[in-house]
Amino acid sequence: MPSPTPEPLSWASLRFQLTLWNTLVVFLTVTAALAAVRIGSRAMLVREADAVLIGEVNEVALALADFSPDTQAVVAELRRKAEGHEARGWFTQLLDATGGTVWNSDGCPPTILNAPATAENPKTVVEAAGYRFAQARVDDPSADHFDVRVGMPTTYLDDDVDALTKLLIPVGLGIAVVTPLAGYWLAVRATRPIADILNTADQLRPTRLGDRLTVRGSDDELDHLARTINRLLDQVASHVERQEQFVADAAHELRGPLAAVRNSLEVSLSRDRTPAAYRATLEDLLEETLRLTRLTNDLLLLAETAPEVAPSAVEAVDLAAVLQQTISMFTGVADEQEVALSCTPPPTGLTVQGNTQQVRQVLGNLIDNAIRFTPPGGSVTVHTTLTGGNWLVIEIRDTGCGISPDHLPRLFDRFYQADAARTQRQGRGGGLGLAICQAIVHSHGGTITVTSTPGKDSCFQVSLPCRPSASSYHANRLYHS
Repeated sequence: MPSPTPEPLSWASLRFQLTLWNTLVVFLTVTAALAAVRIGSRAMLVREADAVLIGEVNEVALALADFSPDTQAVVAELRRKAEGHEARGWFTQLLDATGGTVWNSDGCPPTILNAPATAENPKTVVEAAGYRFAQARVDDPSADHFDVRVGMPTTYLDDDVDALTKLLIPVGLGIAVVTPLAGYWLAVRATRPIADILNTADQLRPTRLGDRLTVRGSDDELDHLARTINRLLDQVASHVERQEQFVADAAHELRGPLAAVRNSLEVSLSRDRTPAAYRATLEDLLEETLRLTRLTNDLLLLAETAPEVAPSAVEAVDLAAVLQQTISMFTGVADEQEVALSCTPPPTGLTVQGNTQQVRQVLGNLIDNAIRFTPPGGSVTVHTTLTGGNWLVIEIRDTGCGISPDHLPRLFDRFYQADAARTQRQGRGGGLGLAICQAIVHSHGGTITVTSTPGKDSCFQVSLPCRPSASSYHANRLYHS
């Protein structure tokens, strides 16, 4: 099979849509990840800064408690602390019990100088006007209390976050560039089996029904799709083959009667004949016309009962009633042929969804064949068995000449004629009776089989799905017992 030619990337193609969605998902994921990294890194830096600030303010509070009431010593300690962190923009402030500033470092911003002390929480971290500061309250025996503040501007935190963001932005841009290319490559690989499917489907022709899709062996959804389409192609090829064979067989069978009609007319018109001769010719023509009519009706019935065609006029078929009517219809024929015809009826109330006329035709064809192929003094027995509660098995057994094992596999083929031992009494049958029976049984969801012993007997077995009615439940139990 030639390799498919890659289709150009179009807005409506599956490859473009997969690429677009892949790019969009990756872009949103990367954007969300960058935002999460930025927010998370700032939160982490803030937590670390708060821990340092609280540690520093606690250290100052301890020094204040040690140096109290020597205020100058406390101020000197605060000044030393402020000068040690001046490079990072840290500031220190000491407040008395009234909230007034006792001392503050040079870098203490005015907004912090005027901020009131938080009496409700003696140790806390506050962010205000771009600054974060930790505050601790220290009780003094000579005074009510002191409040100590150690803080820093948040610009340092923001600068660190911005620096990290600048490092991550090129990574995000690189991902944004690579993602569409990688997405398109992945889309091409993912849709290549679909392209094979489209290529094979485009090349399918009635004369090339042997083409099949390649199964890669990955056992993924595309492999399942390929197998499903291959099964469909097998069914289509088989159906077309059967139809071609059916048309060829039908043409072959129709050719004989038509040729006979034509020859009879040509002979009749070749010279003048007596009325008796014309009458004989017309009788022959009528016989061939009737044969053509039967053959045409059989062909139409085969078309109506094909496996893919549901039975027409679906209804609840009473199997017991249909079998009783069929037996009654052939009782006279059996007596005339000196053949004993007997039947074991099924329980009343068993029904099958289908067509009553078609079910009657199946039983009639099988019983008629059994009687015609049974010599005088023989017997035909119809026996019914209910199995599994929902399958009725109808066995039609005769004591005729039997069927050769070589013919059994093709016995239900259209236009197939069995050996002379079975057909010598059949007359001019078209070879469609058993094929019609099989088609009808299959269209009703059942099966039909045959077993035979040459020179002894033959048995046709028809299994049909049935539904016992509520009124026949007790009768079915008695029947099984």
